[in-house]
Amino acid sequence: MAKDFTGVNTDRVYSTIQAATSDTLPELPEQITEEEARALLPKRKERKTYTEEESAELMRKFKTSGHKGVKLPRINVAFSPDVYQFVTTMAQVRGETMTAFIDHVLRKAMIDNADIYAKAIEFRNSL
Repeated sequence: MAKDFTGVNTDRVYSTIQAATSDTLPELPEQITEEEARALLPKRKERKTYTEEESAELMRKFKTSGHKGVKLPRINVAFSPDVYQFVTTMAQVRGETMTAFIDHVLRKAMIDNADIYAKAIEFRNSL
């Protein structure tokens, strides 16, 4: 036996469909001022801008996460398993992140090879 839906009030459904598919736009409230429009928008906290000194200090400490506009150069590096194990272990022993440990090792290599590095830069600039 089939159900009889003839007594169901469908006016609301049909009027919603008609309003959604009609070519006319719904009536908008009267014009509001710019000030009133701003009051309707959600409030946002002012974005902090950082000075050169603040940015440099944050980058030196590797604390750029969450600081808009303060970014460190990044590279994606793959390590062999034994080197990776060394880096993770030594970073833990020193109580620092892997990034800080690798930065420390590379800075030490920069100091040890400063003369070769200077010659390489000089050669590159002469080309």
